[in-house]
Amino acid sequence: MKRAVHFGAGNIGRGFIAPTLQANNYQVTFIDVNTDVIKQINDEGSYTVKSLSIEGTTEQKVKDVNAVELNDTDTLNKILLDADIITTSVGPKFVKGVYEKIATLENQKDQIFVAFENMYRASSSASSEINSYNENLKIIDAVVDKIVPPQSTKTLDVVVETYGSIILDETAELQPLDVSEIVSYRNYDNEFYKKLWLLNGLHLQLAYYGLANDHTYIDEVISNKDGREFGEEAVKSLALAYTLLSNSEEVLDEFSKTIINRFALPEIKDEVTRIARNPEIKFSKNERFEYPLRLLIDNNKNVETFSQILNIITSGNFPKVEGFSNFKKDVLEKGKSNIYNDFWELENYSENYIERLGS
Repeated sequence: MKRAVHFGAGNIGRGFIAPTLQANNYQVTFIDVNTDVIKQINDEGSYTVKSLSIEGTTEQKVKDVNAVELNDTDTLNKILLDADIITTSVGPKFVKGVYEKIATLENQKDQIFVAFENMYRASSSASSEINSYNENLKIIDAVVDKIVPPQSTKTLDVVVETYGSIILDETAELQPLDVSEIVSYRNYDNEFYKKLWLLNGLHLQLAYYGLANDHTYIDEVISNKDGREFGEEAVKSLALAYTLLSNSEEVLDEFSKTIINRFALPEIKDEVTRIARNPEIKFSKNERFEYPLRLLIDNNKNVETFSQILNIITSGNFPKVEGFSNFKKDVLEKGKSNIYNDFWELENYSENYIERLGS
């Protein structure tokens, strides 16, 4: 059996990446800094993944897994030298360090590195500044999509949504995972922006709409008639922006409907304050709000939901949202024209922004 080493024994690693690797005939070893989780995995050797959808729930038993502590260098290196695929779900800022551990080993084994992170070309970025000692170590970029709700840390069992997607860069000419309902090989850039805009961008707009309308969870927004109509209009505009970017003839109606249905799951307990956090990053230039908005304005398309959210963040105050108070002070209080001109750095942003969004 092929060997997979996965860095990150958290919910996404246990609940999504490990089952996918096992479905592709990989023996999975987790690497993590949490000694309690490492011990629990090695003691129990298995756990249950419960999947939620509007159709109901299913359960899957993940068996025959083991784990190694990150600081156990000797054991870690032995496992890495023997690995066929090395993957991560540790968070973007830690991926480079993981790749360095792999790349600086004296090894000539055929290996593939995949970073399953919510970051543009995380695998390529991690490897760009580090020369690998192993000329047979290849990398492939991935877009991963799975919602994992907050849950207990006392058990290895994980609750996830049923929907899951792993899209691997077709230009890498590598195929470490078989094509399936979950795994596909496509145009990486298109798929990255499709997810960033239609999923993450819609998530952001729903969160601030929810904050403005005293909702606690995203599903409450969707279950409300006006909230659902807002969400459907928002994802329609985001889909149009993606079409303008990609020049794709892809029909996104079912994809958009699926996203709305995913967000409607009450069991996910998706708090609007959590989704709205770090607004200075999420509303920044080239991100999930500004970039699609720019394309829509440049092409004279509907930006009504964007305008509503811009009004909400400039007129509202949400101190419970991590990072909002500083964002309000540093950017929003200076007015919309400052957002266009300084924060988004739109040279000659024109009267079009003021006409469509206000000043």
